[in-house]
Amino acid sequence: MSMPAGVELKPQGYYEGSRQDLRNLIPADARIVLDVGCGRGALGAALKQDRPDVRVHGLEYVPDAAAVAAERLDDVFVADLDVLEAVPAHWEQFDAIVCGDVLEHLRDPARVLRVLHGTLAPGGVIVASIPNIKHWTVLYPLLVHDRFRYEDAGLLDRTHVHFFTLEEIDVMFTACSLKVQSLAAVVYEMPPQLAPLLTAAVALGADRTETAARLSAYQYLVVASAA
Repeated sequence: MSMPAGVELKPQGYYEGSRQDLRNLIPADARIVLDVGCGRGALGAALKQDRPDVRVHGLEYVPDAAAVAAERLDDVFVADLDVLEAVPAHWEQFDAIVCGDVLEHLRDPARVLRVLHGTLAPGGVIVASIPNIKHWTVLYPLLVHDRFRYEDAGLLDRTHVHFFTLEEIDVMFTACSLKVQSLAAVVYEMPPQLAPLLTAAVALGADRTETAARLSAYQYLVVASAA
């Protein structure tokens, strides 16, 4: 998969729970939306404010957060995604399913994607944000300082159990019979002094333009539909 030109997004408000960047990717005609890992329901609440005719359901692992979300969304179900086999039977099919910073926390994200795929309405989409382990902030300390330090948040969040590059994202979605329709990147540019990282990759056969884009992509924003 190639990085398309002109789709990069800057990381302003990256940690805001309402995630306008993801909301903007939900199709304008979507009427029933599922927010997977909805937390306290900030994204869904903002979406309902933007689009009063939209119904938003949520899946959330933490009961206290789910209780808050239930006051803001149309329906919330407390669920452990690692063992989820189905959504509540009374829920309708979804025009859009949002997985904002979720898949990297799962032991088997492909299995969960397959479950979610089965709940999509005809023409429905999955909107996902997925961190990029190839970002220069991970590669530089690994190559130069032999460090791979877990943190409380970010690309090496200590609760991440899966790591993705753009190619691995494509492999996973394809295996789940999902086709990527659009791709964007939250960009945190590599500083000029780290250009030798790019030079080394090119010397080993990598494409310069493509590699530069991927080294600066902090997170990918993906919209996918049934293949």
